[in-house]
Amino acid sequence: MRSAFLRRYASRAAAVLLLAANFIQPAAAAGVERWEDRPALERHFQAAGVRGTIVVMDEASGRWIASDSRRAHVRYLPASTFKIPNTLIALETGIAADAAQPWRWDGVQREFPDWNRDQTLESAFKVSAVWVYQDIARKVGAERMAAFVRDFRYGNAETGPVLERFWLDGGLRISAVEQVDFLRRFLAGTLPLSERSQRLGRELMLREETPAYRLYAKTGWTGGGRDSLGWYVGWVERGTQRSYFALNIDMPGGIAQAPLRERLARSVLGELGLMR
Repeated sequence: MRSAFLRRYASRAAAVLLLAANFIQPAAAAGVERWEDRPALERHFQAAGVRGTIVVMDEASGRWIASDSRRAHVRYLPASTFKIPNTLIALETGIAADAAQPWRWDGVQREFPDWNRDQTLESAFKVSAVWVYQDIARKVGAERMAAFVRDFRYGNAETGPVLERFWLDGGLRISAVEQVDFLRRFLAGTLPLSERSQRLGRELMLREETPAYRLYAKTGWTGGGRDSLGWYVGWVERGTQRSYFALNIDMPGGIAQAPLRERLARSVLGELGLMR
C-alpha cells in the first residue's frame, strides 16, 4: 500500500512540475528574452570544415541561441539577403505591382545561366538575379532607398557609395543578430509598409511547406575571394509558433560551398526540434 501511495505521489509531483514548466512559457512570450550560448552547435560547422555562426530566436520561449555569440554580433555585407528589404521596397513603391511583375533580359551574359533570361519578381528573388534588383535600386533612387533602409533600421543603414552595389561590395553591413531583428519587425508588421506589401513579401520567401512546418528563407553570397561569405536567413513556422534564424559562414572555396549554407541551417534547426 505504501508503494502504491508513493507511485501516485510521484506521478502527481511530475504533473505539477510539467504544469509549472508550461506556465513559464506565457511570461517569456510576454516580452522576457534570454540569450544562450550553445557552443556545442559548432560541431556542425567543424564537420563541414567551415567557420561560421547561427543565431536562432524562438518567439514562444523568448530564447535566443547562438553557436558563436561573438561572431553573431559581427557585421558583414548582406549580399543577396538584402533582396528581402529590396523586394519589399519594390512592392511598396509600385515598381513591382506583384510577384508576376516582368523584367525583360537585356541580353548581357552573366555568370549564372538562370540570370540570363526574362525574369519576374518571383523568379528573380528565387534565383537571386542581381541585375533585376540593381534595376529596382535605380528606379527607387538614392534618396528614397536611403530613407527606407533607415526606416527599416537595417544593419548600419549605409547605402553608399554606389546605389546599385551598396549591398554587394559597398558600405552596408549587418550582423546575424540584426538579420533576425529585422525579420522579427517585418513579421510583426512594424515596418512602414502596407499589409499588401508585407503579405506579398512573405509569400515570395516561402521555400518549403510540409504538414509539420513552413520554411521561409533567403540565401546570400558575397562572391569569390579570400573573404567570401555566405548567408542563410529566414524563419520556420510550426502552426502558430515561429522561430527566426540567421546563419553565416566563411566560403573560401567559393560557390562550390554554397550548398553548405542551407544544409547547416537545416541540421541545426533539426537538432533544436524546429524542422521535424
